[in-house]
Amino acid sequence: MEIVNKLNKFTSDTKTLFSNNMERTMPDYKVEQFPGWSDQFWKKPGLIRKCHLKTIDLIEERNLWLLHINIFPEFGLDLPILGCDVVAGPNKISGSFFDFSPIVKQHHPMINHFAEQTGEVSWKRERKLPPWATKIFSNHMVAAGAVRNEEVDQFTELTFSLMEYYMAQMETLAEQTMLDTKAIQNTYCKNQKKNPKLHSSIAAMGIPEHKKNYYVDRILFEEIG
Repeated sequence: MEIVNKLNKFTSDTKTLFSNNMERTMPDYKVEQFPGWSDQFWKKPGLIRKCHLKTIDLIEERNLWLLHINIFPEFGLDLPILGCDVVAGPNKISGSFFDFSPIVKQHHPMINHFAEQTGEVSWKRERKLPPWATKIFSNHMVAAGAVRNEEVDQFTELTFSLMEYYMAQMETLAEQTMLDTKAIQNTYCKNQKKNPKLHSSIAAMGIPEHKKNYYVDRILFEEIG
């Protein structure tokens, strides 16, 4: 359980980081809670329209621990979408993803910094991305699997430092744009929902289909009309 303890501390530190830089909020729609699930939200008016941190702790029941983070900037800003997912069991991180995904510029200063910091990490495993992923992620997206105990500290330290960087620099590096970033963010959400593992993993927890669809469509990756 050492790995889960490290991930729980990482999550707690991340919540504190978010609370120190944004304000806690709740969406204006129902967020149904399932056993072991937790959803928390933040925003920063004029800069961040939605920050969502979700955990699923079923380590005792299913040997499963999961973290999901997404930060979406306000429309009209060129600021990368931050995305982080971690799936773990008692002995390893079985899968992880982390990216600063472009809104407009592929070489936004934040994305360039992300590339510099992640280029040589030992636990990063290159993998061929499915078509839905190549349409939305940066060329520097970190994907890793089988991250063992000795690498978990590297993973959490680097990931946390990049989130600290995002929080510290988001106001300075957010750029106004005349492009329709609502459509761009909706494209991000639409493609995320094409990930079959997203749907199968929720269904495998015994969540009814209609509740799974509501959660994915409204809470995780809502497309804004």
